[in-house]
Amino acid sequence: MTGTTGTVWRVTTWNILGSRRPDVGEIAAVLRGEQPDVVSLQEVRRAQLRRLAKQLGWHYAWARKHYPYTPLLWWRAEGVGIVSPWAVSARMRTTISPGVSTWIYKHRVLLAATITRRDSTLRVFNTHLSSDNADERLAQAKRAADRVRADTSRCKVLTGDLNTTDDSEIEVLREFRAVGLTDAGGTVTNPSIAPSQRIDYVLLPTAATTLSSLTPEGGEPWARLSDHLPVLVEFSVDPDR
Repeated sequence: MTGTTGTVWRVTTWNILGSRRPDVGEIAAVLRGEQPDVVSLQEVRRAQLRRLAKQLGWHYAWARKHYPYTPLLWWRAEGVGIVSPWAVSARMRTTISPGVSTWIYKHRVLLAATITRRDSTLRVFNTHLSSDNADERLAQAKRAADRVRADTSRCKVLTGDLNTTDDSEIEVLREFRAVGLTDAGGTVTNPSIAPSQRIDYVLLPTAATTLSSLTPEGGEPWARLSDHLPVLVEFSVDPDR
């Protein structure tokens, strides 16, 4: 959508805790109401993402993060996904936790895809950083930032569960600022029953203007879906910048 403020995009990020088998139909209903251009999901199984995309009539890309049990139970593999009502192309998956087995939860990945509308394109990066080690989290942020820097797309955003529950928030966000991505702003997102910490982010190009950042207040209906709340950011980018 292009207006007087530039090209406007609506981007949602949401960790849906797929291992607890959330109601995909309810998640689809939330997303229909938000009407985003693109949604980044974390902790989502491929079958869940496929069902969600089918219910919405959207396109998707998925990348495996790890097998929680064994590759023999491949359908339980968890990953990150990107889903959009617009064309999804140029999928890229890269490991940002080298040397860590894909059989354990500490394995981390970065997924990227290009969203193409009639008026513009957007390169979307989606990740889920370490939840229990600040040093690993920062190292993963650096590797993700390096991939963003190397990407030649004109308009790029990074989304995801950055797990910045401690002083690492400043350092993690600094890595992404160094490659031209800034925090769109937001509020607490976890736990969804009574949010007290902000760990879910949408990072925008420095040329972007944040128009709104919306997160539900939380409570029991949201807790039934996930321990995280969705974040919807609407922003504009001047096509001449």
